[in-house]
Amino acid sequence: MYDTAGQVIRCRAAVAWEAGKPLVVEEVEVAPPQANEVRLKILFTSLCHTDVYFWEAKGQNPLFPRIYGHEAGGIVESVGEGVTDLKADDHVLPVFMGECKDCAHCKSEKSNMCDLLRINTDRGVMLGDGKSRFSIKGKPIYHFCSDIHLQ
Repeated sequence: MYDTAGQVIRCRAAVAWEAGKPLVVEEVEVAPPQANEVRLKILFTSLCHTDVYFWEAKGQNPLFPRIYGHEAGGIVESVGEGVTDLKADDHVLPVFMGECKDCAHCKSEKSNMCDLLRINTDRGVMLGDGKSRFSIKGKPIYHFCSDIHLQ
């Protein structure tokens, strides 16, 4: 169990400060999860083709600075109010899309492409309050794909 629930924590992350420029490993502050959110301790991650595509600014609206690496494995560090199906120390494989659990895709066993909570690579912040959970010396660092708000 972690004793950091409800507190800002520090971790290291590879930050893309500019399109196509080398990533810089930085100490990042991570705000506590808000209602219906989960904060993870990422143990393993990598950059996939989608990450590289947006890092090189080939996407619609380049947004920097940003943390990439949405394909990951980790452990739940803390949960926000209202989260009942996960708890600290649970091992998880995060997905970059939420599920409303009500649309045809969510009810299908063949797709996870929720009609309501589609991926949005342009947003860069959490859906719930429009803020980033990552910062360096008070400057927001944008999210990539991992910015869903659990329903």
